[in-house]
Amino acid sequence: MKYDVLVLGSGIAGMLAAIEAKELGGNVAIVTKKSPMANNSFMAKGGINAALNNMEDGDSIEQHIQDTLKGGMGIADEESVRIFCEQAPQVVRELHRKFKVPFNTLENGKLAQRPFGGTKFKRTVFASDATGPAIMKSLNKALKDLKIDTIKNHFALNLLVNDGKIAGVTFVDENDELKVIQAKSVVVAMGGYAGLFRGYTTNVADATGDGVAMGLRAGLEGMDLEFIQFHPTGLEGTNYLISEAARGEGGRLINDEGKPFVDELNTRDFVTRAIVKQLQKGRKVYLDLTDVPEEVINTKLINLKKRVKSLKGIDISKEPIPINPLAHYSMGGIKTGTYTDTEIEGLFFAGEAGNNGVNGANRLGGNSLSEGAVFGKYAGYKAIKYAVRNNKFLDIPNEKVEADKELIESLKNIKIDAKEKKTELATLLFNKVGILRNGYAMKKALKELDEMRNKLESENDSNLKEKLEFLNGLDIAVAMTKAALDREESRGAHFRLDFPESDFSFAKHTTTKI
Repeated sequence: MKYDVLVLGSGIAGMLAAIEAKELGGNVAIVTKKSPMANNSFMAKGGINAALNNMEDGDSIEQHIQDTLKGGMGIADEESVRIFCEQAPQVVRELHRKFKVPFNTLENGKLAQRPFGGTKFKRTVFASDATGPAIMKSLNKALKDLKIDTIKNHFALNLLVNDGKIAGVTFVDENDELKVIQAKSVVVAMGGYAGLFRGYTTNVADATGDGVAMGLRAGLEGMDLEFIQFHPTGLEGTNYLISEAARGEGGRLINDEGKPFVDELNTRDFVTRAIVKQLQKGRKVYLDLTDVPEEVINTKLINLKKRVKSLKGIDISKEPIPINPLAHYSMGGIKTGTYTDTEIEGLFFAGEAGNNGVNGANRLGGNSLSEGAVFGKYAGYKAIKYAVRNNKFLDIPNEKVEADKELIESLKNIKIDAKEKKTELATLLFNKVGILRNGYAMKKALKELDEMRNKLESENDSNLKEKLEFLNGLDIAVAMTKAALDREESRGAHFRLDFPESDFSFAKHTTTKI
């Protein structure tokens, strides 16, 4: 199998990369680990940011830029931020007009917008409280209409590089056999690694950071891997995310005494730590929507109402919702240039898997979908441009293919209870490299991670792909913990009890290799 452009991952960045490359005349395939809808873009319910100023509150592209830079806590890259904010309005309008995403509209026909954290403006375009599903269904239809090859149930294993240039990718197919796909260019848009906090995360089960692990193994640098955003409002006892839309529509955070304790629309890192402080005092925390008009709940928050009722038996219009923070988004990823390019020619990383500095130390709510859309399109454009310019398939490095075959056979012949191991890894990360960190605990975490790698065998066994997910998780966990140890300060989503203040000397990116 050979393609001009091979796209790995089917979230908003991957789908728009594939669509862009196809519309520019490329022979394109998109590869997914499972279903095209099994991704975090589908799970993003609250909305997508663009400075349209449809609510006439004075918003502007420059204000969006300044809010994003401020939210990035001094290490967001201004060039990437400016490009993102300038392109976001066009991309959002294109989703609505070209791809027919059913966003909510005002009486004058313009797109409705709601407030999200980190700004005083109503900037977030939405489709009630199911924005991600609305976008992904529309883009998936476009993939089918364009007849873009969609290869399902293929686990991306390793990048194949020939003399510093991409040659293809190895996969484990649906029969657990090794498959090689050649490509003139490759876009990796496989999402982030917050899903490694299994049991403490809003992410889908498939979000195990495989693309980041592939990049690290190929010799690329991870950038800012220490920054994991914990969403303030996960539904207690579940992995269900209560969208920031609920606070944007008037929801209040209170403790079990009924007292407010934080500005609900501050940045996510600030709100999360305020909640943790309440929990550490032995208090419970609730999201209270009882003062929100029932008409708003039944139109703009209807899916939240149904979901909380089914999971907890709570009527959100009459009772507060018990919440706790959950790992939600990784600001860090494989280091890229502003336009998604990497040090490997013909290889591009977009969306949560890559990092061009647009989020810095803390992502603003609502920015993720528009960031994925903007830079996914850039990745698709850059990939087809590279493929056309070079116009040849490179030889596959056979020694790498043979090494991957040996890896697969060895994992088939060793018992590893990957489900148990992934839970053990998640608990370690949550307790020692989670919301509140310190150097002593993280050094212990590195020793425990090394022990986990050296004690793989178990009495019970898991399937091959789960084993590979666990090994990818180990690679990322080590790199993430090392990056967190290197940053001897607190900044954004990274908070160290032993270095509780921000330090100007650390107003820069960390880079990590394995």
